Amino acid sequence: MNPIALCIRVACPRFLRGPVMPRSHSMPTQRRPAAAGRLWACHPALRNGLALLATAALVLALATAAHAGPAPEKDAKAPAEKAKAAAPAPAPPPQFVSEPEGFARPHISSSTELNVSIIKVVLCVLFAGVVFHVTHWTFLDVRAVNTKEVLWESVVLGSGVAGLAAAILVPMFYVGLPLGILLFGGGAVAYAMHRNGLVDPPFHVLTAEHFGRIKRRLFRQREDVESEGPVLGTGHDVIFMGLDDIPIRLEGTAKHEREANREIERFFYQAITRGATMIGYLARPQKGEVRFRVAGEIAPGGDIDPPASEFVAASLKRLAGLDPSEVRKPQEGRCRAVVEAKTYELRVKAAGTVKGEQVAIRIIDLAASQMRLDQLGLGETQIVGLQEGLAAKPGLVILSGPKDSGLTTTLHACLRNYDRYSNNIIAFEPHIDVEVENVNHVVVSQEDGPIAAAEVQKHTRLEPDVVSFDALSLSEIAQVLAEAAQEHTVLVGLRAADTMQAIVRMSELLGSTEPLAARLQVVLNQRLVRLLCPQCKEAYRPNPEFLRKSNLTSHQVDVLYRPPTKTDEGAAPCPQCHDDRFIGRTAIFELMPIDQTARDMIGSGDNLNELRTYGRKAGMLNLQEEGLRLVLAGRTSIDEVLRAIKAT
Repeated sequence: MNPIALCIRVACPRFLRGPVMPRSHSMPTQRRPAAAGRLWACHPALRNGLALLATAALVLALATAAHAGPAPEKDAKAPAEKAKAAAPAPAPPPQFVSEPEGFARPHISSSTELNVSIIKVVLCVLFAGVVFHVTHWTFLDVRAVNTKEVLWESVVLGSGVAGLAAAILVPMFYVGLPLGILLFGGGAVAYAMHRNGLVDPPFHVLTAEHFGRIKRRLFRQREDVESEGPVLGTGHDVIFMGLDDIPIRLEGTAKHEREANREIERFFYQAITRGATMIGYLARPQKGEVRFRVAGEIAPGGDIDPPASEFVAASLKRLAGLDPSEVRKPQEGRCRAVVEAKTYELRVKAAGTVKGEQVAIRIIDLAASQMRLDQLGLGETQIVGLQEGLAAKPGLVILSGPKDSGLTTTLHACLRNYDRYSNNIIAFEPHIDVEVENVNHVVVSQEDGPIAAAEVQKHTRLEPDVVSFDALSLSEIAQVLAEAAQEHTVLVGLRAADTMQAIVRMSELLGSTEPLAARLQVVLNQRLVRLLCPQCKEAYRPNPEFLRKSNLTSHQVDVLYRPPTKTDEGAAPCPQCHDDRFIGRTAIFELMPIDQTARDMIGSGDNLNELRTYGRKAGMLNLQEEGLRLVLAGRTSIDEVLRAIKAT
């Protein structure tokens, strides 16, 4: 990072922040800083105060230099004084006559007075503080919305420097300050308009809703300080909010209720920082059991002893706006949580069981859910092939994978590849977890059979440009989508083990291979693999037999990596993965572009092995080869790739 960007990053009041969505949790976590670094990182007030003081000193110095004249000359030295004494006496000064009334004699001084206005300095400091805050927020936000970092950082930073220079250096201050505000505001507003087009409406800035949220937050913070009501169930680690971004107060008048609220904060913070996608809580008579789903695997989240465990389920339901007194009927609700400046949506489901009340919370990373094609893990050649298939109109694109393989995320990334303002896009889904901005999401239950097919046909007759359907399994709907593919671009998600099986599955749903032979553009299959913890992963020398089967030599591969095989008894857990051994996940893909030769082979009903052989000759890489690429890069292990490929 350049020094200017590093200086800009230190000033950012938390309560004025926009809805920043930092990078995906799948990225490697940085090592824990030293004690001084943690003090600096954990105290934004310290950073902001020092930055503001530095800004005030800089502006004051510039303002002083701009308004102060040259310094008076020093007295002459002794030799000069002697020479002056030896010179003839000067003539007496002329006698001035009295000036007419209304005129004053000019004041002549040998030194220039310092002329600094405190009001002007304060205004300059406030303006500099706003520039620092907005620029710092921009440096974070460009990474959150995944836009052109260098371009927009330069635009906002350059407009800020130009604005400060105009405010300080223009001789007429009350002309220079408005000019500086205009220069900086132009760059900031341009970026705000650009980033608002990339994110969903709840994350827009400089809108009436955004200013309303800031007002409510300030008002609520003042209430929290002035009132001594029920204890907040959240502390500095987790902030729970409603869908309107107003913080939620967890009321707890009894000691055990307060303890339950602290336990909720603990396991939410632990789950989110570990990258969990699900939290399960089961209230048993003996204890409350907490479980996490981390990278597709179940991990313990710590048990809660009674009597605090008896209040956890009720508090969780209050967070989601559910009825805490209803313990038998199923309930569903939503809320949000902010952890370390990242916003997560929580989908809460509660129901009674014979063993006790059970609550399941799905955690949706709103930043990770905004992924685009170049962030999924696709290779450069695969991105080009997929984009060409998506650009074909009319055409059919098949995306496939087993359950929990990230298929919906890929489908949404494909939709973001289109211009959603000039194209009419309809997305059919069994349930809507994440909405793509400017896309018409329609919930369709395939259990309804012909009724669901009629619903899909009704929407496809509205002349959409792009149609997508997630998790297709009904033959009647497949027929409607095949008909739509004759005029529009259709994206279909299927459950299949590989690309060949996806073609077979789609042919079975259609009852014929003719629609595929006519409009199929590309077929994709994918898996999710866990990424090794960079701190505790273990290096080893690979088996020569494995290298031979992989067409590799010992000169090409020195070491590979795997999870740690041994742990010392009583040793401290890994600070990065908490002994989970993996941090985050990425996807591996098998992509087969369909050209006219491949369509002819599909239409003639040739053996799929011949089609696969043709694809391999055309350069298609299978899942094993894509997984091996990650293994050789040291990002995952051989066993993890084999586990992911075997998933069906």
